[in-house]
Amino acid sequence: MGREFGVVVFGASGFTGKRVMVEMAAHAPGVKWAAAGRSEQRVKAAIDSVGLLDVAVVVADCGDEESMLAMCARADVVINCTGPFRFYGEPVVKACIAQGTNYVDITGEPEFMERVELDYHAAARDARVHIVSCCGFDSVPADEGMLFTKEHFGHCAQAESFLAVHSAAGFAGHATTFECVVHGVGAGKELKQIRASLADQRPRPVPFVGPKLKVQDLYTEPRLPEGGYVAKFPGADASVVKRSEIYRSAASGQPQSQYAAYFVIGNMVNAFRLGFHQKAIEAAISFDFGKRHVLENPSFWTAGLFSHQGPSEEQMAATSFTMTFHAKGFSQEKAAAGDMEGDPDVKVVTRVSGPEPGYVATPICVVAAALTCLEEHKKMGPGGVFTPSLAFKGTGFRAKIIKRGIKFEVLEGGKEGAK
Repeated sequence: MGREFGVVVFGASGFTGKRVMVEMAAHAPGVKWAAAGRSEQRVKAAIDSVGLLDVAVVVADCGDEESMLAMCARADVVINCTGPFRFYGEPVVKACIAQGTNYVDITGEPEFMERVELDYHAAARDARVHIVSCCGFDSVPADEGMLFTKEHFGHCAQAESFLAVHSAAGFAGHATTFECVVHGVGAGKELKQIRASLADQRPRPVPFVGPKLKVQDLYTEPRLPEGGYVAKFPGADASVVKRSEIYRSAASGQPQSQYAAYFVIGNMVNAFRLGFHQKAIEAAISFDFGKRHVLENPSFWTAGLFSHQGPSEEQMAATSFTMTFHAKGFSQEKAAAGDMEGDPDVKVVTRVSGPEPGYVATPICVVAAALTCLEEHKKMGPGGVFTPSLAFKGTGFRAKIIKRGIKFEVLEGGKEGAK
């Protein structure tokens, strides 16, 4: 550590990249950092648009390997905000490993992050570099929330998370976020092939104990205060948490915890709308022309949920999230005695909550991840390609995001109190 820049924000001119710059400027005191992108003019315009002064600019292009190597050589940590990551992420990872630079990103694309694990874990380990994807809302609340929940058991056998977004002004997303989702939907076959290859590369976990967790696509959930319908969450949360569980189980010799991720829809009308738009988009993107039309017209295909303008400042200020975990497991006594063959004897409900998820919580989390890499790299152990909860175990990462408004609390059972 101790290069020209502690942190470089790559993709700084994008919608989320701008907000990451603001978070760096306000909450990384004493850290020398730079904004990077392929166009010096666009990066400078982005800096001006968010009212920042005296920010260094680095010009680098994913299509120019020499420029990527030069950028990474100047930084201790790179925050990658350039998506879709399946197209633009790998050159950044490759350059970071070559130059011994730690890497964090905001992707929510399972195909990308698992392909990086497959292709670069050994190289990152040998270089003692940490490559940590999904350090934004995808999937810090789920991954760190699962770890927090497990801390309140002798052994957590299974957990389900339920994401609810609350907004007095209407939740909205940016077109680039939607583009990542669309390409992810079309990458199902590739992801299966990657996972088949990873099965031979990953360590062998201990099989789960207790009843098998049933994962459903759509159902009514009576345990939530909101009630109504929930649907299987289409993002990266399940992929990330399951990866964490594989490595955690193999390292500890303890059984894996089962996990399923859902999001709260509400009433039957919302469930019908979701199903209609999902099927329409899936049908359209099966053809090249249809995919182009979907990507060029996100507002039309999502009934205004995603747009090229993205959410307004007013919308973001009026939006928040809660992620509630309902978990079952075994007491300290049963776990210590190895008596975990029957039904779980402990139930715990926890919750992670915070501000608008996509463009407020995400900068909070990814900047905290970068600062943790910068300040506590020696505590993070050997290098490799890891999930957030694996990479940052035993560091001050959780404390950093708590300080910035991400709350962890126990609602029922477990250890008393909130964090």
